[in-house]
Amino acid sequence: MGSKHGDVGEKDIEVAQGQTTIVVNEQEVEKIYHHKLEADDALDFFRAHGITEVSPEDDKRILRKIDMFLMPLMLVTNTLNFLDKNALSNSVNFGLKEDNHITSSQYSWASGSIFYLTYMVSQPLVSRCLQWFPVGKLLSVSVILWGAVLMTTAATRSFASLMSVRAILGVFESVINPTLMLMTSQWYKRSEQPERVGWWFMGNALGQVLGGIIGYGVGNIDGGLDVGNWIWYFIIFGAFTILYGVFLLFFIPDSPMTARWLSDRDRALALARIRLNRTGIMNRKFKWYQVKEAMLDPQTWMLVVIQFLTNIPSGGVASYGTQVIKGFGYSAIKTTLLQMPLGVIQGVTILAGGIFTKYYKNGRWIVMAVTQIPALVGAVLLYVLPSEQQNSRLAAYYVIQTHSIVSIMEYSMVTANIAGTTKKTTATAMIFVAFCVGQVAAPQLFVSAEAPRYPTAFKAAFSCFALLIVIPPAYAYYMWWENKKRDDKYGKVDQDAPQSAADDGAQPDEFFDLTDREQKEKFRYVY
Repeated sequence: MGSKHGDVGEKDIEVAQGQTTIVVNEQEVEKIYHHKLEADDALDFFRAHGITEVSPEDDKRILRKIDMFLMPLMLVTNTLNFLDKNALSNSVNFGLKEDNHITSSQYSWASGSIFYLTYMVSQPLVSRCLQWFPVGKLLSVSVILWGAVLMTTAATRSFASLMSVRAILGVFESVINPTLMLMTSQWYKRSEQPERVGWWFMGNALGQVLGGIIGYGVGNIDGGLDVGNWIWYFIIFGAFTILYGVFLLFFIPDSPMTARWLSDRDRALALARIRLNRTGIMNRKFKWYQVKEAMLDPQTWMLVVIQFLTNIPSGGVASYGTQVIKGFGYSAIKTTLLQMPLGVIQGVTILAGGIFTKYYKNGRWIVMAVTQIPALVGAVLLYVLPSEQQNSRLAAYYVIQTHSIVSIMEYSMVTANIAGTTKKTTATAMIFVAFCVGQVAAPQLFVSAEAPRYPTAFKAAFSCFALLIVIPPAYAYYMWWENKKRDDKYGKVDQDAPQSAADDGAQPDEFFDLTDREQKEKFRYVY
């Protein structure tokens, strides 16, 4: 071994692990796994530094450092991502449709459909870029480019120009969530991932609140221009995004092996912390067998279905939320302010879900299913309550926001349960294609002739919420069944238990870039 990509050479390899010299026999590995060993980039790092046992004190210290440095960057990135994606929805109440001379049907295409079509088409390329380029640099450049494109939205004055800008914006923003998911799997233990995904996903909640505050300020700007105040959303958000992207370029690490804010020893400890995830750090070799495995794995398709069902109601709220509230009879400025409690409810739901999964290992599916019950009740009430009951309908609208935690739990299942770099990036691409299909379809369900009740959109939401109460338990049962088969054949494994030197195997196969199905003896799923 010794190449940049972690390929193993013809000779046996000695890997220093603590005080133990471990021999990796290439022929034996090929015999077991039926393919040439092309190891994770992290294996080279372990050869140079040794794999050390992590004490509880070091474990807490390293985790604290990672949280203090990495989490704020991920949170701000996702907050800007939410604000930028929803700038069009917020600005529609301040003259965007009139200045661009678009109808409600054309707004449906510009607000979500074209953006998510290009987002969807970009996913195969994003999947490859995650292996081609350093993750931190890829994220930073994408942020800079999307900020620049966002600013140009202020110059649009027609349906064609608005559609063109939104299409390009979808390409650059398609990088963000897959990158944040990959980074979560690189830095955190499986038991830590639901809470940390919740932390950076909190950017959606924060963005909802900040969007209302900024919207109120934008609504009160007296610029004396010939166009509405909507242009300030894109100028303000775009400029700040560009500046933040430049900052990110210098400060966000590409992997634990390159983090400048960790000492050399702490980098090795950061890798040792997540070693037992058995999902690796990065492998830049594209492996077709892992693509095939991702495509044929039932868990991948169950996650794809969950993502699609989640984004039918989510896409509707994102594109038409302000118009639904405005339909209650509120002014444009008050409508913008009334969006803010959505972020508060989402934030409380995320915190509660994170705490629950922190103490209940296999509680992800419970959080997913239970939070859909109030969402379903809220959607039904919003639809059936008479128009004159404004406050009751508004409260029902707010309750729907509990459903957004499904994405957090699902992302944490992807990071924890899908191993092998190519398989993980392929499955992530499939899931975000489903995300886009839902987001593309959702605005089209808001038929302008059906305003302000939109029965077609609400009936679709009822169905999605109901199915999301049923499918997560089915996913959990399938994962439990897979674990039981492995336990029956190989014996029980507590994959998240602290590792001692005595537990170290003869080979550091955690960094062989193997898939979860290739590690049946030692890999167990969480749900």
